[in-house]
Amino acid sequence: MAMWLRACAGLASRLPRRGIEEFWVGGLRDSKLGAGEKEASARTGDPWPAVLLRLKSFEDLHKLWYVLLKEKNFLLAEQHEARQLRIRWKHHGRLKKAKLSMKRILTVLTRREIHQQALRAKEILAKQEEREALETQRFHLEESMKVLNHKIRRSEPRDSVASTAWRSTLRKYEADHADMVKELVPLRKDTMQLLTPDWRYSRKYTDLPGGVNWRKEWVRALQDRVWKPVRNH
Repeated sequence: MAMWLRACAGLASRLPRRGIEEFWVGGLRDSKLGAGEKEASARTGDPWPAVLLRLKSFEDLHKLWYVLLKEKNFLLAEQHEARQLRIRWKHHGRLKKAKLSMKRILTVLTRREIHQQALRAKEILAKQEEREALETQRFHLEESMKVLNHKIRRSEPRDSVASTAWRSTLRKYEADHADMVKELVPLRKDTMQLLTPDWRYSRKYTDLPGGVNWRKEWVRALQDRVWKPVRNH
């Protein structure tokens, strides 16, 4: 029987531990630690400064966030138990440090995302300027092609040197137009998000149906104006 218990204990020690099994490790409910060890494990340093958090990658910040989240839940559980038992809880500063570190992680990630958005906005602006230049060239090229087509149709019964030159020029313009359209396809796709309306003024994020713009809706003069039929007699 004793051998079977030792075998079961060894098997349990080799099993992977879950997060809930480590929840009370090092805390007041940990039966494996003495009072002195619990007091020593409760001593913490300063919260994470933003200067050091800025040097970490997104994966490291992600892991640190969950470590702090586990620590915060651990401390909140101890605080709730102390309130239930009506005893004094000593680790308010430790909980404050965990919350402050999590707020600083959010601040670092938010500023990093704002910086990335600014870089993406610069790239989109450069592509938009390139697209506008190509669209202007495409428009002028199409107008020139229309003029040449009109001249060729007017001189169709006769074949002359001028009509032959017009046809060769038209073929060259058509080839340039096809190449220009190929260049415009990725630029149009990349700058399509500029046509997306601002979500802050959309009604789909409220309990009202439709996608009416807030600015158009709250124009008082347009709301109260009544259109009356005009009589011409």
